[in-house]
Amino acid sequence: MNAWTWAVDGWIIAIGALSAIACAVPGAFLVVRRTSMVADAISHAVLPGIAIAFLLSGTRDPLFMFLGAAAAGVFATLASASLARFARIDSGAALGIVFTTMFALGLLLIVQVADRVDLDPSCVLYGAVELAPLDSILIAGSEIPRAALVLGAVTLLNIALAFIFWKELKLMAFDPALARTLGCRPKLMESIVLGMAAATCVAAFESVGSILVVAMMIIPAAAARLFSDRLAGVIVGAMIVGIVGAVLGHWVATSLAPGLVTGGRDASSAGSIAATLGALLVVCIIISPRRGIVVRLAHRWLLTLRIAREDALGLLWRLDEDGRAVDVAQLRGLLVRGSAIPNWLARAAIARLVRDGRVECAGNVARLTAHGRVEGASLVRSHRLWEIYLMQRLAIAKDHVHSTAMVLEHITDSAMRDKLAREEGGVGDHSQPLADPHGRAVPEAPGEK
Repeated sequence: MNAWTWAVDGWIIAIGALSAIACAVPGAFLVVRRTSMVADAISHAVLPGIAIAFLLSGTRDPLFMFLGAAAAGVFATLASASLARFARIDSGAALGIVFTTMFALGLLLIVQVADRVDLDPSCVLYGAVELAPLDSILIAGSEIPRAALVLGAVTLLNIALAFIFWKELKLMAFDPALARTLGCRPKLMESIVLGMAAATCVAAFESVGSILVVAMMIIPAAAARLFSDRLAGVIVGAMIVGIVGAVLGHWVATSLAPGLVTGGRDASSAGSIAATLGALLVVCIIISPRRGIVVRLAHRWLLTLRIAREDALGLLWRLDEDGRAVDVAQLRGLLVRGSAIPNWLARAAIARLVRDGRVECAGNVARLTAHGRVEGASLVRSHRLWEIYLMQRLAIAKDHVHSTAMVLEHITDSAMRDKLAREEGGVGDHSQPLADPHGRAVPEAPGEK
């Protein structure tokens, strides 16, 4: 492990960050359109084009590489579409067949020309970002790596194309049908996105490899998608995640990995960046404010607690209706058996009701307060109205309506209760009180006499 220097480590981080920024624009469109596998297909399909360009030109000139990759990308697109159309194969399967075949062909070509052309198959697959600062160009008295210049140019090109066709690309990303209706030329927009992805793969393959470029293109955009529903937010977020992944990934490769591996050798920076991006995605999945695991668990816990509290209110109202009084321990036991919930949840629900002033414990006897009685009556009213509806309108047997009504009562608001009551004749006619299938009177709505 060597000390960091800007001439080497700084440029490695800069090249990794530029790769992530260049990949963020097409990656965001692919992720939003749910066509992320296209990036994998492109990164594999362009390999034979790059190999043929090397074979014909004998140089690593970016122009020849791009032309070869573009030709291979167009061929892969046409071949997969033709295979799906004429062989009646699913489009996803056709794409998989074409890009795996072309990838294998590219590997064979690279191995065959490796002795005659300065091309290492392992570098093509996994990249050699550590060596990128050695291939530099003198500009204004400063040595700038060629990879940084190429990636910078592709980044500017992607941003310019996204800016010029922003409205059309955004429509295609979120509503392809509307885009076609408005005449946005969907084939052209799709070709622009695929062209950006292909150009980015070509520019980044020497730095991060044809395989790891998929991680650079998809993972940051997928992580940003967890935080934003706006296309601009996804693009900016993908750039931020990519830059953070480049910095942390190179630190892992040069500072953390040598201490964990016997011999103290540095790890691959490109591989460490891709692995770090995967770790960042896991973190985003956990902490995302709307779709994250923590938020979903919190919502589920709050919903479970609310249902348990409402079950306790309904149970106390029914006990009071029968003239029965119970202590807190008995109430907890009835709630555990009747609602099939664990004892700790029943304890938490009752404690919350007491704290909120809906239940009071006088002499260890649990009773509803005035506010608790109103809510309990509303819940029982919803339950019994649903029992009537399920039996009369859906012809469900009387002994099968209770469990379904127990679920529906928790998602019924006052408007729904009034509608159910009107359908069952419970409003405007008090000569005969409305009763549920078991003969229990339906509680009156608050304010009714």
